[in-house]
Formats: sequence, C-alpha cells, structure tokens
Amino acid sequence: MACRPGLGEFFVKNHLVDEVIEIDKRSGTGRKAALSQLAANEWDVIFVPHQSLRTALWMTRLRARRGKVAFHSGWNFPFYKWRVVRPAAYPEALRQLSLLTPFDGTLAELFGDENFARLLSPESQASPFDFREPEIPEWASMQLGTRGADRQRVFLAPGSVWPTKRWTRRGFEALAQLLLQRGFQVELVGSPAEKALCDEIAVKVSGVINRAGQTSLNGLVELFAGGAALIANDSGAMHAAAVAGLPTVAIFGPTVLAQGFRPWQNAAVVVQRKLGCRPCGKHGALVCPLGTHECMETISPGEVLAALQSVL
Repeated sequence: MACRPGLGEFFVKNHLVDEVIEIDKRSGTGRKAALSQLAANEWDVIFVPHQSLRTALWMTRLRARRGKVAFHSGWNFPFYKWRVVRPAAYPEALRQLSLLTPFDGTLAELFGDENFARLLSPESQASPFDFREPEIPEWASMQLGTRGADRQRVFLAPGSVWPTKRWTRRGFEALAQLLLQRGFQVELVGSPAEKALCDEIAVKVSGVINRAGQTSLNGLVELFAGGAALIANDSGAMHAAAVAGLPTVAIFGPTVLAQGFRPWQNAAVVVQRKLGCRPCGKHGALVCPLGTHECMETISPGEVLAALQSVL
C-alpha cells in the first residue's frame, strides 16, 4: 500500500497489507524516492482510488502485469486498463470496494442487487439520524477484532482538520461537565495539531483525561476498543471508532450525509441541523461562508447528550 506518512503502521500491524511505501507529498525528494521504489517493481494489479491527474501521470511510470484499475473519468482512459464507474450515491467505504468488482464477480453482483440500495447515502438532514438500521453487512464492515468495553469511559474528539467542521469548544466543555456529573470517565483525544484545542478544554474542565497528541492511528484504535462511546465531529476519529466498533455520536456541520462520509458502523447517531446552506463544501472550510457558523453554533450539549444516551 502506498499512503501518506503516519498511516502505514496501522495497516501492517493489523495484517491488512504486507508492505507500505509512504509518500510525503510535501517533499519533492520524498515523492521522488517513493516513486522510484514503486517503479522498481513489477506489480500484478494496481488499484488507484485517487482521481487526480498527478496520480495518473505517476501510473505511466509503474508496471502491472494484469493492469491498473481506477475510477472512470472522461480523461483517464490512456492510463488505466479498467475504469470502474464510481457509485457516487453510496458511502465512501462502498465506493472504494467497488474498485474490486473487475476481479470479484460476487461483489459485482452485490452492487447490482436491489437490496443493496438500502445502503445508499441518506439525503436526510434530520437530527438525530440513527444508523442502527439497516445493518452494514459483515463483508463490508470496517471493524477489526472485538471490544472489551468500559461502560463508563467516553471519548471526546473535538478536533478536525477543517475549522468549520468543529463543534464549538464551549459545547465540548459543557458536555464534558455533564458527563462527569453523571459518573463517566471523560478522555480527550486528538492529533498533535489538535492538542492545543484539547489542552484548552482540559484547563476549563477539571477531571478530564487529556490524551491528545499521544497516540498513533493504531494506538487510537486500540484505545477506542476499551471505551463505551465516542463523541466526535465528522473527522478521522469518527472513522477510527468504526474500525474499533466503538459506538459513536458524530456532529455534522458544513458536510452532509449525502456526500458519503457517514460513520461506517451500525452503532452510530448523527446530530446535525437542517439548513439550506449545507453543505457549503466538500470538506468544510476555514471560515463559515455566511459568517454565522449556524450549523454548529446552534447544537446544544443537551442534544448531543441525548444522542449519546440513545447509542448507549
């Protein structure tokens, strides 16, 4: 697997791949070294989930005996032997799996089955939106291993790469207080870039445990395997919880479920606002285009706590 730095350890440790080649896109020498390593081998099949021209140009340097597979685009026919029509109406996990259909007849049949339509990405902006039905089939599950849950241990992940995807800091602070009052152990998690935000919450709320910046992706999944639930924004922590099978309350703001990036597990509830301005982008933004950030500012701690109680 070729991936950005920091992700490969998780896939190797969980025996999902045999080898990882990490590509630092921010470094010219890093990209060159990774490309040289990839080009030095002759691969059997290469699957390419990325849809960029840069990645397609990389493919001209790589050899694959059986061919290369990517999503269909009007311009990329010179680069790939198989081009799969990306099933945009489905969640991202299923979009990625669809790349296997040229080699897996059973999977191809499943994508054509009328029952499969139950897993379409919901258009609804209703809140709370409960994902416990219909169940994700086992063959499409992201969960690895089993959990040994502590029923009183709740994780809060207040960060996100995009500022507009973050629920308010005061919301997380008030929620942490409510959870502590109810006897829960509250633990903050986040990347090194999100540590400052978690530090601010920890200062305001006495009694929370701050683990921000202390775990790798693999360590975060292992940590989540021992908890009762996670409350997070539409972020990487939400997806790590799906891998761990950790029940999740996800708070969605500028993004919507129809875009396909739902929490990919059954034990999940999404809290959101029905607004005409949503979505305001594919990933969120640095600032709210309207200057109100209404999608996050109007969500109350009590509303999120109620969603958590339903998940638990």
